[in-house]
Amino acid sequence: MSEIKGQLLGIILVIIVFGAVAGALATAFTNMAGSVSTEMAKAITSRPAMLTF
Repeated sequence: MSEIKGQLLGIILVIIVFGAVAGALATAFTNMAGSVSTEMAKAITSRPAMLTF
């Protein structure tokens, strides 16, 4: 019975760690996407001549 408890605890810990890492990565990618969007908007508005062909 204690082996089953140990395995369940291990599975729960893996799920918790995976969730924490996934949350951190999602936050990092969201922040980076916003930063890239802001920088692109600045580049487009500051140099409109680059967009003409």
